[in-house]
Amino acid sequence: MATHESTVNFGNLIQDLADMYPFDVGTVVVVELVANALDSKATTICIDFDPQAKMLVVTDNGKGMTASDFDQYHDFAAGLKTRGMGIGFAGVGAKVSFNIATKVITETRSESFIGGSNWYLQSKKKLVWEDTQPRHLQSQGTRVEVIFRQDITLPFSSTENIVFLLRQHYLPLLDRKFLALYDQLGYYRKDMTFIVNGQRATPGDVISDYSLERVREFFPLRGRRRIGYGLFGLATSEYPIGENLCGVLLCTHGKVIKTDMFNQFPGEIGARILGLVEIPDFVNFLTSAKTDFIRRRKHKEFEQLYAPIRREFKGWLSELGVQQLELPASDEALKLERELKKLIDDIPELGEFFGFRGVKTILQSDREGQLAADSQEGAEVTFPIGEGEAGEGEGPLDVGEGPGQALVENQDSGAIAAKPISRTGRRGPKIAFAEASNREDLAWVDGNNIVINSGHPAYTKVRTNTVAKRLHCIFAIASAIQKFLSSGQTQDLMFSDRMMAAWGRK
Repeated sequence: MATHESTVNFGNLIQDLADMYPFDVGTVVVVELVANALDSKATTICIDFDPQAKMLVVTDNGKGMTASDFDQYHDFAAGLKTRGMGIGFAGVGAKVSFNIATKVITETRSESFIGGSNWYLQSKKKLVWEDTQPRHLQSQGTRVEVIFRQDITLPFSSTENIVFLLRQHYLPLLDRKFLALYDQLGYYRKDMTFIVNGQRATPGDVISDYSLERVREFFPLRGRRRIGYGLFGLATSEYPIGENLCGVLLCTHGKVIKTDMFNQFPGEIGARILGLVEIPDFVNFLTSAKTDFIRRRKHKEFEQLYAPIRREFKGWLSELGVQQLELPASDEALKLERELKKLIDDIPELGEFFGFRGVKTILQSDREGQLAADSQEGAEVTFPIGEGEAGEGEGPLDVGEGPGQALVENQDSGAIAAKPISRTGRRGPKIAFAEASNREDLAWVDGNNIVINSGHPAYTKVRTNTVAKRLHCIFAIASAIQKFLSSGQTQDLMFSDRMMAAWGRK
C-alpha cells in the first residue's frame, strides 16, 4: 500500500483556506463537499452524521474522479478551481476539515478510475495519505468520510440541523420551481435529491414554506433576454432562514453566494424580507471562496446581471410603500459629475468604473428628416421596439437565443427589411444624495452611481460652506470607490490619495 506525504506547510494552508470563508469550518466542510457533488452532476447526495463518533459522510452518485482529479484532490499546492467552472473546489472540503478533523477517508469510481485514500494526521506536523480500494462505494460516484476531533463543537448535530444548513446555502435546490428551471437549463435534474441521515429532504415551495406575502416573481432581463429567475416576499417572522439572515439571496447554479439589500433601507420590514434569485452567469464573477462577487475586473458585465435585480427590488419596495432614499438630481450633483470627468486621464479607474464610452459615428435624422452621419458620445445602435419574442415558461429560457428584428416596410422597393435606428444615452459618473443618518458611510456604490450620505454628521457640519462641502463630497466619492475596488481583491489603500491629489491639481 503506497503512502504519500503532504510536503507543503499544510498547517498554514488549511488555516488560510478556512479564513477565506465568512462561516465556521464545520459549515465549510459540508458546503464544499456538497458543492463538489453538484459539480460532478450527482442526482442523489446523501449526508450522514454520527454525533457520538463525530463522523460525517457525504456520498454522491456523480461522475466520480479521474486519476488526475484524484491527485489534485490531495495536492495542497494545486490551484483553486478555475472561476466559472463550478461552484466548489476539488478537495477543499476535505483539506479544510483538517483544522478540526483527524482523518478523511475517500472513495471514488469513475468511467476511467477506481481509487481511495486514507488521509490522516500522523503527527501535528505530518499529514499523510495511503492508497486504498473502495469498500463502501459500489457504483459510480464519490464518498467522503470525515472524522472530527472529539473536543470540537460542530454547528450541526441532528438531521434538522443539516437540513437547515442546506436551506441556508442551497435553498433553490429545495424548491420545485427552481429545480424545474435547472432541469431545463441542463444543470441538475428536477428529481435531484438530498438524503440526510436516511430521510429525504423533500423539495417544497419557498413561497408557501416561509408563508411569504406580497410576493413578486420576475425574470431579470439583459436587453430582451432572460438571464435568470427570482422572487421577493415578506415572511411572517423575522430572519426566516437563520439568525440575522434576511434580504435577497443571490444564487448561481443553486448555491447561495450572498444576501443583499442593494443599499436600500426598508426599515422595520427589513428583517422579514426574503428573496431568492438565480443568475447562472454569476458563476463567472465569484471570488476565490465563491462566497461573494468580484465586480472590479468586469464591472460593466457584472452590472448587466446585477442592475436588473436591483431595479426589481426597488420597484417592489416602492409598491410596499417604502420611500427611496435618493434625492432628485441637483445642481450640486451635476457639478460633482463634471469634476470627476476632468480626472479621467489621471485616474483611469474612474473611466472603467463609470463606463465611459468613446465617440461613435451614428445615423441620425436632421430637422428635415434626412439621415446624416453625426458623432455622439455614448451612442448605442438599436432596433425599433418590437424585435424578438419573450416567450413563456419557467426560468431564463426564452424562445430562441438570438434577438429578432423589427420589420419596417421600404416604400420604394416594397421590400420589408430591418431598419436600424440610433439612440444616445447619458454616460459617465452619476452622483446622488441620500439622507441616511443611521449609516456611518460617507458614500457608497450603487451600480454605476455614487450615493453621498447627506445625513452623515460630517456632511451636515460643512453643508453651509460651499468649498468645504465640495471637498467633503470629492473625498466621500474617493472613499466609496476605494472600498468598492478593494472588494474581493488586494486593497488599493492609495486610491483616495491618488484621486484627491489629481483633483487638487486641476
